[in-house]
Amino acid sequence: MKFIYKYRAVVVLLLCTSLISGCWDRQEINDIAFVIGIAVDKEGENYRSSLQIALPGQSGATGSEGGGGGTSGDKPWFMLSNTAKTLRGTALEGQKELSRKIYYAHRRTILIGEELAQDGVASMLDLFTRYPLNRLSALPVITKGEAYKVLDTDAPIEKFPSEMVRELCFLNMRNPRSLKTFIDAILTDGVDPFLPIASIAENVPVNWKNVKTNIKLDGLAIFKKDKLVGMMEKAPADALILAMGEANAPEVMVKAPRGEGNLFIKLNENNSSLHPSIKNGKVTVNIQLYAKGVIVDNESNYGDRREEEILKLNEEVHEKIKADIEEGVRLVQQKFHADILGVGRSIHQNLPSEWDKIKDRWDLIYPDVEVTATPHVIIENVGVVNKPIGVVEEDIIHD
Repeated sequence: MKFIYKYRAVVVLLLCTSLISGCWDRQEINDIAFVIGIAVDKEGENYRSSLQIALPGQSGATGSEGGGGGTSGDKPWFMLSNTAKTLRGTALEGQKELSRKIYYAHRRTILIGEELAQDGVASMLDLFTRYPLNRLSALPVITKGEAYKVLDTDAPIEKFPSEMVRELCFLNMRNPRSLKTFIDAILTDGVDPFLPIASIAENVPVNWKNVKTNIKLDGLAIFKKDKLVGMMEKAPADALILAMGEANAPEVMVKAPRGEGNLFIKLNENNSSLHPSIKNGKVTVNIQLYAKGVIVDNESNYGDRREEEILKLNEEVHEKIKADIEEGVRLVQQKFHADILGVGRSIHQNLPSEWDKIKDRWDLIYPDVEVTATPHVIIENVGVVNKPIGVVEEDIIHD
């Protein structure tokens, strides 16, 4: 009897194996072209997409032989660029030129050309988000001029220029704008989208030998809905990122309270919050900023660790941050009429009944909203020296 039960069990297990189909949708790695980054541009009535595709055989260390297959400095990637009437059409045209299937799941950076961004990016967002293999965590970046030129730079410190753009974004902001946050801002009332700007830079003077091109972040691209309306330079852009509480260890340069020269304070911790108020129909918003500072450089002849001098320096830092933030806010209000700080959203969240009264007129109200900044910065570390090094005691200015 036991033998019969065991026999039946074996038969059932064998029958179950017939239902296992294995990896029916497997793809061999040798049949896949891995897209690391993409650049999209507008050329007249056509779109151009440029794919940065990894070459596994060239992924060894630069200038090496063997190992991962790197050979005498060859690039570990190549560019595939095509034009078509639609962006999807460029992908189809590109596939015709490759013996491997284009695979987008590793694409973490999307460079968007300036001209295309001015025309509007709504039509391309569906292509970059609908297919499950497309990452919503990919970082969209606007470029000055054509995007494919930025994607084709040397960027020698990283294997792929697209990865250098990604690393720069994380160095500039604690939470860089992803496709998800960018789309959320387009679809949300009371806030306008923004993206970082990337441009080409040369790493040495032009008359040097072996000049290589590099990439730098160059401010913020300001949007109204899905259209680029302007570009903000880096200095006021950095002040607004600080006002959002998103700055990644920024440094503030202040003039010495007395004497000559400047001091640099790094803000290792910073966060902010918006506090709206509506009285007699007038909208005001106060930005509360909290941070801890460290003196990283004293290029002046002012002060040492005396308490009154640290307090005076604190006041100077507060005034500088307040002036920079309020100047940046006025610029984005008056020049671009864009609410990238989310002033309207803060009213919606904190004063929902008031927001219902003004939301239809917000575009008209916003440029006249009074926005002030109140920094709270504590300088908790002055470094390893008591006084400006290299300055003799009798030349140091004290309060």
